[in-house]
Amino acid sequence: MTFKTLLITGAAALALAGTAASAQEIPQGTSYQTESLLGERLYTRSAETMNLADPSAFERATIEAHAAYVADMNPDTATWYGRMLSYQGYFREAIEVYDAAIERFPDNAKLRRHRAHRYFTLRDFDASIEEGLRAAALYENMPLERELLGPDYFPSTPDVVQFYLYYHLGQAYFASNQYREAARWFNRSHEVALGVDDAVSITAAVYWEYISLARAGDFFEARELLDSYTFSLEDLAENIESNFYFDGIQLFKGERDFDTFFSDEDTGMAFSNASAAASSTAFTLANYLLLQGHREEAREWYRRAINVDGWSFFARIQAEADWATLYPGETP
Repeated sequence: MTFKTLLITGAAALALAGTAASAQEIPQGTSYQTESLLGERLYTRSAETMNLADPSAFERATIEAHAAYVADMNPDTATWYGRMLSYQGYFREAIEVYDAAIERFPDNAKLRRHRAHRYFTLRDFDASIEEGLRAAALYENMPLERELLGPDYFPSTPDVVQFYLYYHLGQAYFASNQYREAARWFNRSHEVALGVDDAVSITAAVYWEYISLARAGDFFEARELLDSYTFSLEDLAENIESNFYFDGIQLFKGERDFDTFFSDEDTGMAFSNASAAASSTAFTLANYLLLQGHREEAREWYRRAINVDGWSFFARIQAEADWATLYPGETP
């Protein structure tokens, strides 16, 4: 069964189930999703797997997730099915799944956290912030919640929902040039990661919190944050993704060489293909230069962060936002 056929079949099943969600037919495996911040029309390709699993595992996991969602639409089945669609670049279709589930479960914070993330991917930062703040209010004074794991043949981790909620709020504020608010939410994600002693999440939060503080001009606080980071690569041994954020922190601390930092090699790890590596390392180099006062020198690295084969990476989205602000009217 092709993914196109799966989506068509899914649409019929959802209609029979009487839900408000719908899976759309995607001609020849592509689907228009949104425009970049620089006016480029962005499409998805169902063949992308982002080093998560082979195509047959994706197809099997998606079929099973869809069947579970149709049989019993609840926050967990809707979340996992939406995640499976998102992993393959079907962000609008994932939002439709979350729309239907939120209509039935309007006060479910986890569903709203995932919809906020998908709004961010589609460059609707205002909607992402609004939805993220709604989810944060629902989680206020509530215990931490973890994502349910997917099937044993498909890689997944028991992520803390609140960590990623606050982390993605930081992303949306950063892309909106609201750096102090971004730092505040990255700090909240940092606190959650400290609470569960998750070195990988702490590393991601510190990377973005540092850049946010520095971009806001809070250099003393930014330096104190860097100095407090003492993890080594051994502490990150359980990371299923590449350690781009660790490397970035080391560059900002002066412990990595600028000239050898860039990489466009596929690491083989989750979400860490060649395009992800190029976008992430180029974005880090651009910010390193920008924070040193070298705006013009940063231009080429922003260009390289944007011109990659993939448009859902945080670094790609943030590079677009920075380009639109720093070099308005220019084409990267």
